[in-house]
Amino acid sequence: MTESRKKYLVCSIAENNDQSAFEELFTFYYPGLVSFAAGILKDRQLAEEIVEDVFLKLWENRNTMVSINNFSHYMYTACKYAAINALKAKKKTFEEIPGDDFWLDDTYKGPETDLISNENMNEILQAINQLPPRCRLIFRLVKEEGMKYQEVAQLLQLSVKTVENQMIIAIRKIQDTLELFLPGLKKRFSKKKA
Repeated sequence: MTESRKKYLVCSIAENNDQSAFEELFTFYYPGLVSFAAGILKDRQLAEEIVEDVFLKLWENRNTMVSINNFSHYMYTACKYAAINALKAKKKTFEEIPGDDFWLDDTYKGPETDLISNENMNEILQAINQLPPRCRLIFRLVKEEGMKYQEVAQLLQLSVKTVENQMIIAIRKIQDTLELFLPGLKKRFSKKKA
């Protein structure tokens, strides 16, 4: 598939929600990505699930696809990190995995964190989805895919400082949402800012 064809398909998906263009990209990339992920995981069935999840996330965030400069590199990198995360999950139980709850650390964990309702989680997800497209893409690459700022900067051909600034914007907006729905956190966030 030529680069111009990939760019056309990506734009068609991002701008027109073109499912046939998405299917064409999926059909083209799926076999190679599964082989790549299976090489990391040593489990073809899990590799297929990982690749399908990556494509599902891509479809859910399709309006950010135009921000991706090198689509092939992005897809292989996303699958690599998803496979690595799956390996980590296999080796450790959920409780043993260090939390990636950037807004809740061990000083706040307790019964309150266990009671966060689906409604509050939906509000948090909505806050993430309302971020500007590039900001949301950067946030998801860092927080969901586990990429380092340097890797995101390289992938999106941005400066590390730009990635840092976009993460600051994303975290502030999410904190604002959390303060509305979890008022007990307001004191905690103001202490961190001070």
